[in-house]
Amino acid sequence: MKGTHYMVVLVVALALLGGYLVYPRSPELALMRYKNKQYTAARAEYERLLEEGNSSADVVVPLSELYLVYGDMNRAVDLMERFVEANPDNLEARIYLGKLYQQTQRPHDYLGNLEKRAEVQPSEEALRNLSQLYNAEGRIGQQIEVLKRIVQDYDAKPQDYKDLAYLLAAEGDMVSASDVLRRLGREYPSAFDERVREFLVSLSLDLGQYEGALEYLRGYGDRGGRWTAYYERALAGATRYVELYAFWDRQLTRPDLDPQEKIEISYRYENTLRKLGQEEKRIAFLLRELYREDLDGQQRREVGERYEAALRENGRIATLLEYLGEQIGRPDIGVEERKVFTYRYETVLRKEKRWQELFAFWQRQMARPELSDRERLEISYRYEAALRKLGKQKELLAVLRQRYKQLRLSRKEKRALAYDALDLGDKVLAEQVYMDLAQGEPAYSIYVSQLLYIWGPRPEPYGLQWIEDRVSGAHGKQRLAWLRRLLEVGATELVLKLGQQDLAELGYSGDPVEFQMDVLQREEDYPRLRQVLTRAIAEAQSAEQLRRHIRRADQVGFADLAIEASRRLLSVDPEDPEMLRRLGLLAYREERWEEAYELLSRYLENNEGDFESNYFLAELLTRRNRELRAAPHYRRVVRLLEADGEMDLRRASVRAQSLYRLGESDNAILAYQDLLERYPDNLDLRADFVTVLLESGRIERAEAVLAGGGDDI
Repeated sequence: MKGTHYMVVLVVALALLGGYLVYPRSPELALMRYKNKQYTAARAEYERLLEEGNSSADVVVPLSELYLVYGDMNRAVDLMERFVEANPDNLEARIYLGKLYQQTQRPHDYLGNLEKRAEVQPSEEALRNLSQLYNAEGRIGQQIEVLKRIVQDYDAKPQDYKDLAYLLAAEGDMVSASDVLRRLGREYPSAFDERVREFLVSLSLDLGQYEGALEYLRGYGDRGGRWTAYYERALAGATRYVELYAFWDRQLTRPDLDPQEKIEISYRYENTLRKLGQEEKRIAFLLRELYREDLDGQQRREVGERYEAALRENGRIATLLEYLGEQIGRPDIGVEERKVFTYRYETVLRKEKRWQELFAFWQRQMARPELSDRERLEISYRYEAALRKLGKQKELLAVLRQRYKQLRLSRKEKRALAYDALDLGDKVLAEQVYMDLAQGEPAYSIYVSQLLYIWGPRPEPYGLQWIEDRVSGAHGKQRLAWLRRLLEVGATELVLKLGQQDLAELGYSGDPVEFQMDVLQREEDYPRLRQVLTRAIAEAQSAEQLRRHIRRADQVGFADLAIEASRRLLSVDPEDPEMLRRLGLLAYREERWEEAYELLSRYLENNEGDFESNYFLAELLTRRNRELRAAPHYRRVVRLLEADGEMDLRRASVRAQSLYRLGESDNAILAYQDLLERYPDNLDLRADFVTVLLESGRIERAEAVLAGGGDDI
């Protein structure tokens, strides 16, 4: 061990042995060997003495030290524990045991030893050590008791008072904590700093000791922040409201106080007045606050809302309306802010069911020139909604008329207005709006349709004139569309008149003439239709126009015009297959054989054709004794008819005749016989059958058919 440790051992040993060292005994010899560093001999001697029953301090203490020298810590501690247990009042032994506990890192044993030491011989040092140990282990109750003994019995330091007060408060003993802090203030005024003062004030407030709190708050309330809050709470708790109001009034006029803190004070001021039922003072206070010069825009709006709430809660409706009206009429007010105040003003009147005042207000607002159209429109909509709710139809229509006359409305808004007017039965207003909307619109727009719906199937003369004006201002397809609109309302003659003007200006080709003929055909005015169609065919500029004229001529039975148009079309397009077929069939029926042959030949040269065109050409070839060229056409006739499936008398006759021309006499005879069974009274059929029979040499059958006995053949 180090030299200092030996000195400690020696001092302890001397303290324990006292005056016994002057006698030469065995313990002396053991100690001498120990001092001479004869540790083994010394240890053996001390252990021998211990075994002989000598457990005195002059044996035990050196032996425990020797155990430490050899690193046998547990034996050293165990030896001293037995000694202290046998000698509980030996303070020096307890002190030494405590050091052994520290060296061996046994804190709980050290604490227990220290507690017993304090019981045997209390001391400030032992108590402070105990306090620290209790604090480390969280044994607050025991630490409090130790600190109380220090404060009571010793020369305690300011920190002892503070520690004790904090611990007492933490344990819920706020009364004792307050007493300790007050004692600290009396005995150590210089240590009673701001933190201690705040702690004591907080405890006093929590205990309801408001007057006591005020004693320590003098001069601190003006500091702001939590000090102001403490001071206000103490004054309120002590019911010293006059002083509290005066304090708040001073704070609110302080130029150095943060504006936000002033707002918070204002809230507390108002809430206190409300809590105490002092509503008149509350309203007066808020009104005074409202006109404070140091408020910014947002703060003033917040105070204004509180002022409004106070007036509503106290039924001061007239004052509230007066205030809101003043705000709405402020010359410096912005659009959005004015909307907010307007809504609040309306809400109050609605809630109070003061409808006439509300309507009068809206009328005034609608007349204000500084309001934007959008603002007035929004007011108008709210006005309308209220009137609807109350069922005031007459007044509602007046609002709609006023809205239409005074405000700039979008097309969508105008349309909605017209719909509302119709719903309320005001066709005049609806018509006016739709005429406005229909200006410049195409003939078949939704607005024009709505307008014509209002006018009905037979408009008044001004309505017809309106449509005629649209016709006059339109061109091309839109002009035709407006003419159709005139036609829809029954102005046929006017349409025809205007259409004739178009034809005179534009000629008889294109859409105008088609429209004119549509009208004439619908009206079944065939004489005028024939005149127009004749000229249209003559002036047609394209094959498509001629085809349309052909279709129309066919529809109304103007066969000659259809032929004329077909010939014109063929002259425009000589290889038009449909015209070749059409004119070829017509020429065949009219027995213009050469023309029919030429046209049908050209048609079937590049087209398969139908059964009829093939049959006629085959017949024409047969007339010319060109049976070989005719045969393919007859076969095509048979194939087309059989594929078609529809076999009426005419088709079946053509098939039978084609079979005969192809030399299939038996099949032809069977076909004729079947036809004659189905149509026994058809003389033409019977004659054709007889001809076939005679030409094929079947004279007896021919006679039988002529005699009407075809069923027996």
